[in-house]
Amino acid sequence: MRKYSLSNSEEILLNTLWQENTPLTVAQLADKITEADWRPNYVDKIVKQLVKKGLIKADGILQDRFYRSHQFVPCLSKDEFLANMLAEQGVNNALFARIAVALFKKNSKQSTPEQDAKLIAELEKMVEEYETQIEEKSTDK
Repeated sequence: MRKYSLSNSEEILLNTLWQENTPLTVAQLADKITEADWRPNYVDKIVKQLVKKGLIKADGILQDRFYRSHQFVPCLSKDEFLANMLAEQGVNNALFARIAVALFKKNSKQSTPEQDAKLIAELEKMVEEYETQIEEKSTDK
């Protein structure tokens, strides 16, 4: 399994790509990142690090009058990335279920019945999708 340790700068850049959900050039990333006053050269350095780690990739070229710039996109969705990070930390499905229950209990004091119903519906949907994946795996064998 690949290690996904990120610097703060790499995390900021990756989160920006997830939020924008569209291919961005280095210059566009430098404009979008408002947490820091990053120059395009610094953003380019961070982009190269993330490409080397396999977390982002070039996805097209933007022609701007005289220049061509690569556009970049994440290789994993934020959910996939977080799942991999949890797996690295030893969080398996059984432990995740206990964590979800603990979070649900903690938030149930502050949530409305509508929020609780929505959360339960989301969890049921996730369980159904997981069961479908298990069934597909068993029929493929």
